[in-house]
Amino acid sequence: MKRPNAVVRPDKPSSILARLDRLPVMASHYVWAALLAANLMLEYYDNAIFAYASPTIKAHTNLSTGQIGAISSAFFIGMIIGALVGGRLSDQWGRRSVLVWTTVLYSLGALATAFAPTYETILASRVITGIGVQAATSVLLVYIAEMFPGRARGRFVSIVTIGFVVSGIGAAALAMFYLPHGSSDAWRNLFLGGSVGLLIAPLARFILPESVRWCVSRGRFDRAEGIVSELEARALRRGPLDEPAIATVQPAAAAPTLRDLFNDKALLRTIAVLTLGYFGASLAYYLFGQWGVYSLVYSLKYSEEHAYYIQFLWNVIYGATPLVAMLFLDRYERKSTILVVSVLSALPLAVLGISATSWAVIGAGGLAAIITGLVVNAYYTYIPETIPTQLRALGSGIVMSGGRFGGAAAGVLGAALFSASGMAGVMLAAAACYIVFSIPVALFGPRTTNRSLEAVAGDETGAANGARPCPDTSMAA
Repeated sequence: MKRPNAVVRPDKPSSILARLDRLPVMASHYVWAALLAANLMLEYYDNAIFAYASPTIKAHTNLSTGQIGAISSAFFIGMIIGALVGGRLSDQWGRRSVLVWTTVLYSLGALATAFAPTYETILASRVITGIGVQAATSVLLVYIAEMFPGRARGRFVSIVTIGFVVSGIGAAALAMFYLPHGSSDAWRNLFLGGSVGLLIAPLARFILPESVRWCVSRGRFDRAEGIVSELEARALRRGPLDEPAIATVQPAAAAPTLRDLFNDKALLRTIAVLTLGYFGASLAYYLFGQWGVYSLVYSLKYSEEHAYYIQFLWNVIYGATPLVAMLFLDRYERKSTILVVSVLSALPLAVLGISATSWAVIGAGGLAAIITGLVVNAYYTYIPETIPTQLRALGSGIVMSGGRFGGAAAGVLGAALFSASGMAGVMLAAAACYIVFSIPVALFGPRTTNRSLEAVAGDETGAANGARPCPDTSMAA
């Protein structure tokens, strides 16, 4: 049913969120998504550029192979810390504020890396960069879940992850064309690019509104009302709005604590299941990502130039991932999608492990890049949807942190697998991880697709208390 061109202004928190949920997709959402995509692009660039530049860094510094490895691990350590700290702070101080300041932090870390004179300062700067990158990523995904229309959350995660495509292709191109022909300080110039976030942070501060759901959860109803009213006014220029469907919300609470999390059995179960699943997906993703090119050189005996060329082609092919994700991510239940695309990703990885010819390697690796990217998109959309607003950023941070342990483990496990059975062992292990670790998510994860976040939280709370889930009467948005 349609409403006349008037803004409804009830005072209850549930009414404010229902009005937010009924909003259509607007130009404002695409502007926010473009800004978040630029942020994610820089975050991924800061992650990828060290891996691509590490041979050049070693060639032009006195760093040993062990020190290069330690610097790489330091970034993951920073990401583990950032996932936990960023989530905790954003549950206390707001999504936008933490996104802005963590963007500043990882940009300063990249700048410090560019000018770092010693091994110790590079190590410290990479930890700082890792903290900022993962904290910003975790909060960014929470922001999408809370502020974008529910029926289009998957679409906008896909749009935002276009930042991965741009930075992946760009970093691979720089590694292939710039580093081999640049000066001894060429790698430092690449890290300067990661500091562009210092320009994006002010834009985020003035363009992105604070999360309405966070405002409601902290009792800041006037602020939430003001944001929703402004968005409604923009939407009404296009025509009347649907009747808001009221959903039950949790009352405003004080700053969330770890005790609140540990006292919520349903939330603990959800976090445990998702952490296990995301750990396995990240382990598989980095087994493929970290050991793919290495395997081409030392298992298939390709030249480094040819291996980098194939890696560049994989990144170009990966560019189709956001477009493919937009076609189906909002059509099917999220946890089922995770299972299906995880199983599908195992097929090209298995083929890659036993391939020898260049065209088979390019085709299997490119298809693996697309499908493993779909797994990431599905998890990025799903994780923040499953956790109640009061603890959404902290809970998401815990899950993301678990995933980074998977990334760290991929280095040690990949080395052992490669030493024992070459490229086949690494890729077959990645394929198995995708399948095995997605099963608990499909079996025990909550339903979220086209449902309000409040309805998802209500079902989980009811299940923990032994009650049957109520039908979802809230709007899909």
